[in-house]
Amino acid sequence: MSPIKTILVDDEMEALDSLDILLSEYPTIQVLHKISDPIDVFPVLMSSTIDLIFLDIKMPVLSGIDLLVKIRKCNSHVVVVIVTAFDNYSMEAVKLHVFSYMLKPIVRVELEQTINELIKFFKTERKDGKQKIVINSKSTTLLVPIADIVYCEAEGSYTFIYLKDGTKIVATSSIGHVKQKLCSELFIRLNRSLVVNSDFITSVNKKEKTCVLKYDKNEIKLPVTQLFIRDFNLLFTHV
Repeated sequence: MSPIKTILVDDEMEALDSLDILLSEYPTIQVLHKISDPIDVFPVLMSSTIDLIFLDIKMPVLSGIDLLVKIRKCNSHVVVVIVTAFDNYSMEAVKLHVFSYMLKPIVRVELEQTINELIKFFKTERKDGKQKIVINSKSTTLLVPIADIVYCEAEGSYTFIYLKDGTKIVATSSIGHVKQKLCSELFIRLNRSLVVNSDFITSVNKKEKTCVLKYDKNEIKLPVTQLFIRDFNLLFTHV
């Protein structure tokens, strides 16, 4: 399973560090940022694909509940776990579709149960193709289902992203940055400039060093490297 990309939000650095240490016992949970100022959450959400937020409630200037209201307006899909010393906000949290509500101090058994439930949830979600990626174009920020992406092609410092419905998105990010956001179990490199969704690969010609992608009524042939052919043989079972 690919990492669950996570941020921690709490105005107390000691609480952030403590939670980070506890979560380090779970390799699937990848903590990308520890944020002590709630306002700093939004640049992260706009520039990165975040799967999970552990969020405190009692914070100065902007409470966790107020922050969550704003988060839901720009990202309705991110999973949120409330971590707080107060138990009187649970009804508000439920209305804002939080995944879990944990009280401080964190009990390890409760945390383990929550992590197991999260892992199960994300496995199901990714299997169903519901996971989305944040893509920044010149004028728009888009949320695109990962399962809809057929392949990505580098064009200088930009990346052309081709969707199965025929849409082409010009992302203002390098292909390396885009590849980091994608599920490593699903997307593989053909060469330095091409990354493809392995679900759409129908054949690989070792002699010609090409592979064929099919989606809907479309078919495209793309060049591959010898390294890709080797990795392809390792990734897929042959009969």
